[in-house]
Amino acid sequence: MNFFKRGLCYIGRKRGKSILLILCFFITSTMILCAAAILMTAQETSDALKEKTGSKLILESQKGKNGISAESAALISRLDSVSRMNRMSGSTAYPVDFSPVTYVDSEEASNLTVTLHAYDNIEIDGLFAEEKYRLLEGAPITETQGGVIIDSMLAEAGGFGIGDMLTFRTESGVTASGAIVGIFFSGMERQQEESVMSAYRIENQVFVDQGIFSALFPSYGFSKLSVYAADPDALTALKQQIEPMIEDGINITTSDALYRQIQAPLKQIIRITSLILVLVVGTAMIVISLLLCMWMRTRKKEMAVFISLGISRSGLFWQAITESITLFCLAVAGAVTCSSLLLSKFMNHLFSSDRLNGMASIQFEGRHVLMLIVLGGAIVLLTVGISIFPVLYANPRDTLSRMEG
Repeated sequence: MNFFKRGLCYIGRKRGKSILLILCFFITSTMILCAAAILMTAQETSDALKEKTGSKLILESQKGKNGISAESAALISRLDSVSRMNRMSGSTAYPVDFSPVTYVDSEEASNLTVTLHAYDNIEIDGLFAEEKYRLLEGAPITETQGGVIIDSMLAEAGGFGIGDMLTFRTESGVTASGAIVGIFFSGMERQQEESVMSAYRIENQVFVDQGIFSALFPSYGFSKLSVYAADPDALTALKQQIEPMIEDGINITTSDALYRQIQAPLKQIIRITSLILVLVVGTAMIVISLLLCMWMRTRKKEMAVFISLGISRSGLFWQAITESITLFCLAVAGAVTCSSLLLSKFMNHLFSSDRLNGMASIQFEGRHVLMLIVLGGAIVLLTVGISIFPVLYANPRDTLSRMEG
C-alpha cells in the first residue's frame, strides 16, 4: 500500500482527530482568506487613489503673468516621476470678428479686449475643475481636443454656435483663429456691476488651447504649471528635482491634501491587516504543531513498526503530509464558501464611505485563494515536519523496546 492510501485510511480510522484538525484548519483558513482579501484590496485601492486624487505640485510665477519659461516647463515634463502636466497662461487680446460684452462707454484697451485663458486641459485645473464654470454644450479643451470655449451670453450676443470660428489680435497685430468647441455658463454674469470693463467681465473670459495662445504670444511663457506626480508619496523628492530647473520668483506649493486624507485610513487598514495575518499564521503554526506533536507521540510504535517492515522514512513523511493536506483542502473549501457569504456583508457595514467604496465591494478572487494555499501549505509542511522529525529519526528498536517495557 502506498503512502497516499495509508494516509486516507488513517483519516478514516481516526475520525475524531481528523475532525478536530479540520476545524483548526478551517478557522485558520477563514482568517487568512479574509485578511488576504482585505489586504490586497486595500493595497489596490491605495494604488488606484494615487492617480485619481490628482496629487500635484503647483508652480506659480510671482513676477507677473506668464513668468515661467517654456524651457523650464519642457525640462519638468521630461522627468520620469511626472505623470502629466497642465500649463496655464493668460493675457488680453482684441476680438477681430466680434465685439466683447460691455456696458461701459470707454475706448480704453481694457474695455475693448477679452481675456484669454490657455490650458492644456480645463477638466483637471481651474474654474471648470472647481465647477464654478459649467459647460452647457460642446466638449472641454484637453490635450487631444483644442479650440475655443466662450460664455453663453457672449455666444448669444454674437450669434455664435459650436463650430464657428473666432479670431483674436494682439497689440502688435498678430492674429490667430480657433473654432468654438464649447459654451459655458457661470451663473454670476448678471450679478456683475455694469461699470466693470469688458476684459474683466465673466462674459468675456475666453478659454483657448495652448496652440492658439502660443500663436498669438510666441514669446510668452506660462503663469502657472500643475505638475502631477506618478507617485504622490514622492512629491517632496519631485519638488527637490524641480527647484534647480526653474527661475527665481516662482513659488512651488504642494496639493495632496485629498490623497493624504484618503490614504490615512487605508494605510491603517494595511498595517492592522498585515499584523493580523502575521499573528494568525504564527498562532496557527504553534497550535497545529502542538496538536500534531501530541498525536505523533501516540504513533511512535506504529511508525517504528512500519520502519521495521521496510517502509522508508520518506514514505512515512509523505503519508503524514497527505493526511494534513487532505484535511487542509477540505477546510479550504469550507472557508471559501463561508467567507464569500459573510465578508461582503461585513465590509459593506465597515466601509460605508464613498471614497472607500472599493473596500466595501470586496469579492473573492483566485489570487486570494492562491495566497491562502501558499500560506496554508507552508504551515502544513512546517508543522508536519516539526512534529514527525523526532519520531522518524528515533531508533525503531529502542522505540519498540520502550513500548514493550
